[in-house]
Amino acid sequence: MKAYGLDSHIAEIYDQTETQTADVALIRRLLAGRAGLRILEPFCGNGRILLPLASDRHEVVGMDVAEAMLDSARAKAALLPQAVRERVTLLNLDVLTGDWPSRFDLVILGGNCFYELATPEEQEGCVRRAALALRPGGYIYVDNNHMEGPLPPDWCNPAVQAGRFPTGTCADGTRLEGTTQTIWHDAPSRLVRFRRTVTVTRPDGTVQRYEYTEQKHPVSGAEVRGWLEHHGFVVESMYGDRQGSPYTEASPRAIFWACRGRS
Repeated sequence: MKAYGLDSHIAEIYDQTETQTADVALIRRLLAGRAGLRILEPFCGNGRILLPLASDRHEVVGMDVAEAMLDSARAKAALLPQAVRERVTLLNLDVLTGDWPSRFDLVILGGNCFYELATPEEQEGCVRRAALALRPGGYIYVDNNHMEGPLPPDWCNPAVQAGRFPTGTCADGTRLEGTTQTIWHDAPSRLVRFRRTVTVTRPDGTVQRYEYTEQKHPVSGAEVRGWLEHHGFVVESMYGDRQGSPYTEASPRAIFWACRGRS
């Protein structure tokens, strides 16, 4: 179970906290001079990345398993000019089990979306599916936090951490409080399992509490490069941040721009 589908207010908190635009600007630079592309974004969420690209005259398809996040994206799309709205398709689909559409010019695996997948096998499977969804010569954009080596100590700390996503207050006065606690980890394999809670307090005083377990595998740059090359991609550029700085071992991010081979 993921937080995004637990309560409709979580999408509103996501809108409040995920406001960065640097990755959108970087993708736009990479696509400079090209219009009318078919773009697919698994884990599209609230459309933060995808909808601006529709405004650039691209045909965009977003996929997400959380209906509340798609509702947020639909509400944003409804405010766009009709010609832009007609270029937007949003699908309620689990990227691991659903049938991906195909013949795209670009697949975006952005916004740390690999954190939504529990194992390296699932993450590589997503890269494989992206390759199959692309036209020969199409591109993939992959953007993750950069972590090499074993899990750092703060990922292994068993203390309950309060104030975690989706903590915040919504426009109707509903208050959300999130906590995270590491309950298991395998530091050399970079696998960690969390117990997460979300407490929703509504203006009338009604309280609802959700608890679920979530596993994460923060990917390394070497892992992602290996998956890309194994599934027929040629890495053309690698960046260390969303401003497009060159990648180094000390970079905060590992961002790949890779082309699917034509064979």
